[in-house]
Order: sequence, then structure tokens, then C-alpha cells
Amino acid sequence: MVLVKVSVCAAVATALLDAYVGVLYCVKLLRGEIAPRITTWLIFEIGVVMSLASYIASKDHSLVKAAMNVADAAVVSVILVALLVERKGRRIHFTKSELASLAIAGVATVVWVVTRTGWLAFVGFQLVMSIAYLPTLESVWRWRRGRSPEPLEKWSINAVMALMGLIAATADGRDSLAMVYPLRAFVLCVIVVLLIRRWQRKSVLAQA
Repeated sequence: MVLVKVSVCAAVATALLDAYVGVLYCVKLLRGEIAPRITTWLIFEIGVVMSLASYIASKDHSLVKAAMNVADAAVVSVILVALLVERKGRRIHFTKSELASLAIAGVATVVWVVTRTGWLAFVGFQLVMSIAYLPTLESVWRWRRGRSPEPLEKWSINAVMALMGLIAATADGRDSLAMVYPLRAFVLCVIVVLLIRRWQRKSVLAQA
């Protein structure tokens, strides 16, 4: 019973944190304080929605254990809408890696629809979402004068949120599929945080 309560509390905390950072991200975006790559969020939208759908299609699933995936499905959709509004109709250009990830998303979706093998599609969509980080990683890796194109606090909270999602997925019993989503998110968010910190250190040295 205690473990169940821990799982539920972690799930609720994950959802609230996800909503908070989503709102904060949209505010910074609309104010022009950050310059995220829209392709990352477009691919995220495909990956997160299909990841959730394929997980729910598996035999043993729990929305509490998949709290981060559920919250992300809503938050990523809102961020993507904000990005489209901010672009004001400007054309979206895709790189080869972005087109490749979209193709993988399409293949994973077809495999899931045809075979209804939830775990196979779920793993495929985790690969898609990992690839989706590439434009953002490239953006914060190529330093230039000025503020970081991504906010440190948003990605730091995302890393903490991923740990909470992992607790929600494991507190009342191991669920391998539910564990993969927050674990992948944690590792990639930490990498983004480290690159943003690197950007900030370079900016300080440039001003010295």
C-alpha cells in the first residue's frame, strides 16, 4: 500500500512539474527569450503520442506508471502549437537526420498497426524520440555569443521530472516498458543540461 502511494505521489508530482515547465517554456518562447528547434518538438509530438498509444496497447499497462509519458503527450502538444504560432506561417525546413527520424516514426507506426506488437513499437518510438534531441543538441553545442537558445531551468526540471517518472514506474513493481521512457528522458535531458552549462561558461569567458 505504501509503495502504491509513493507511485501515485510521484506520478502527480511528475504531471505538475511537466505542466509548470511547459507553461514556462511557452512564455519564454513567445517573449523571444529562447529559440528552440521546431523540428525537435514536431518529432517529439509523433514519438510521445505513439509511444503512449503503443504502451497502452500492451497487455500490462498503468497510466500511473506511465505518468511522464501521459503528461508529455499534453505538454508537448501545447509547446508545438506555441511554436507554430510563433513562426507565423514561416516554412519548416528539415535536415536529413530529421527526415530519417520521421521515416522511423512512420515505420514504427506501421509495424504497430500491422502486428499490434506493443513493446516493439514502443521501443521504436523511444528511438524516434532520442533522434528528436539531435537538433536541440546541435543547437546548444554550436556556441555563439548571446544567451543559450534553450533555458537551463526547463531542462534541469525535466531531468528531475524524469527521475520522478522512474519512481512512479518502479515504486509498486517493476514495469520494464514504463521504465524505458523516463530513463531515456533522464539521460538525454542531463546531456542537454551539461551542454547549456558549457554554453554559459563559454559566454562568461568571452566577456572576461
